[in-house]
Amino acid sequence: MSINKRFKLSNIAAATAMTLSLPTLADAPILQQKATLHKAKIEAKSAKSNRYIIHFNQELTGGKASFNDFMALNYLFTAGAEPLFSLNGQKAMVAELDDFSLETLRSFSSIKSIEIDPKRYLSPAVKSAKTIIPFAQSTPYGINMVQGHLLSQTNTSARKVCVIDTGYNLGHPDLPYGNVTGNANNNAVGRWNNDGNGHGTHVAGTIAAENNNQGVVGVYPGMDLHIVKIFDDNGQWTYASNLINAIQQCKDAGSHVVNMSLGGGNYSNSENTAMQNFVDGGLMLVAAAGNDGNSSKSYPASYNSVISVASVTSSESRSSFSQYNDQVEIAAPGSSVNSTYPTNTYRSLSGTSMATPHVAGVAALVWSHNTQCTNQEIRAALNATAKDKGASGRDNYYGYGIVKAKDAADHIAANGCQGGGDPGGVTPVNGSLPNLQGAQNGWTHYTWDIPQGVKEMSLRITGGTGDADLYVRYNAQPDANNYTCRPWKNGNEEQCVFTNPNSGKWHISLYGYNAYNGVTLQYAYK
Repeated sequence: MSINKRFKLSNIAAATAMTLSLPTLADAPILQQKATLHKAKIEAKSAKSNRYIIHFNQELTGGKASFNDFMALNYLFTAGAEPLFSLNGQKAMVAELDDFSLETLRSFSSIKSIEIDPKRYLSPAVKSAKTIIPFAQSTPYGINMVQGHLLSQTNTSARKVCVIDTGYNLGHPDLPYGNVTGNANNNAVGRWNNDGNGHGTHVAGTIAAENNNQGVVGVYPGMDLHIVKIFDDNGQWTYASNLINAIQQCKDAGSHVVNMSLGGGNYSNSENTAMQNFVDGGLMLVAAAGNDGNSSKSYPASYNSVISVASVTSSESRSSFSQYNDQVEIAAPGSSVNSTYPTNTYRSLSGTSMATPHVAGVAALVWSHNTQCTNQEIRAALNATAKDKGASGRDNYYGYGIVKAKDAADHIAANGCQGGGDPGGVTPVNGSLPNLQGAQNGWTHYTWDIPQGVKEMSLRITGGTGDADLYVRYNAQPDANNYTCRPWKNGNEEQCVFTNPNSGKWHISLYGYNAYNGVTLQYAYK
């Protein structure tokens, strides 16, 4: 949108409508519609509890650098919440809240945000598995496709990959044993070194199966692994908060690359911020793009901080099940991948779950030869040297193309760590929509298109009279029960700030808790 663009403001109420055209800065939020909603919907109470992630403001550190769990628990108990656990390093707690405790917490000034804890699912195989019994070692086609065979590494401890999945068949004759550590994310999932599902063992084999004249071979044979069992043997879903804790466990174990062959359909600002914090701290995060075969987004793969992996077949064409969208970053073999399986066997499975460990393994392998490079420099090198497929340049089906280990290592050798390219920045935007007004119980809806590369996005309402409530949601219009951010403060001083927000359409809504007039909506990104 150019600096001289104008946007349409449509005021739709009852049977009448009028349209005004107002000049604004480029890339301003666009007002979509104004509608009414009975106040009873907003104020409805129920006994049903949901699981939430509660972020606290900086003052709850008690003057120290670390988060004060005790003070946070006091707030939760005061509101009648049921605390579950703390999210280390995120200044957040996870708790069960009913409607009363939710509204009570929102009235505390020490609460920064409260957000539903979305579910995350194992990305299952999309084809029936078949047992493969190799009589001697065979090299799965994917290893050659990603050039794992062209970039050997005898130092198995140069990098460590963490596999967050269903566990690990410890003792499998074709998998690392002495250099594997692990833990269960919680008591309900069982022991990390037992995999009654098979998904995690299959993923681990693609990364690290031994080069030992039997079975199969991985991208980085015999490398150090850390296993976090986050799913039980039935592959039962988990929560985003559990995933955040699992990545923290990976970090604490000294991992460099995290493989997440999992996902879910709901964006979470808490999860997005946590992922960015982990990447800023030096981790590389790799996740499955999803197996729905459509353009929907799966998380955590579709956060900017995470490498979203699409799947290709042995002929390098897109797998029909592989999701495609503007967050897909790179592609790897995911159709009919042969790898290790419990107990001490092998199977062929298909899915973006199978593509993801190819990329995690390649990232670790390339990084092991270039430990002086940062996680983001390795990521840039992988993207710069991926084999271009589909439309020229990056596209929604293959991302930058099929990952190539040897080409990436050669690129760094020739150009240095920073030779992978710089994605560049964005032109900052800062503007406002003044003199907004609305009736009690009425909604006013806007949309705002955010480009890639934005580091911080902020929305604020201020001034005027009455009581407007700010609601913000990514990729869907917010309502009383569904939102990414809702400050829920008295009056018209409310703000939502997002670090490294996803590109795409954001929805901004004002609700008239009481009638309001003269309110200004300030918007900015940089």
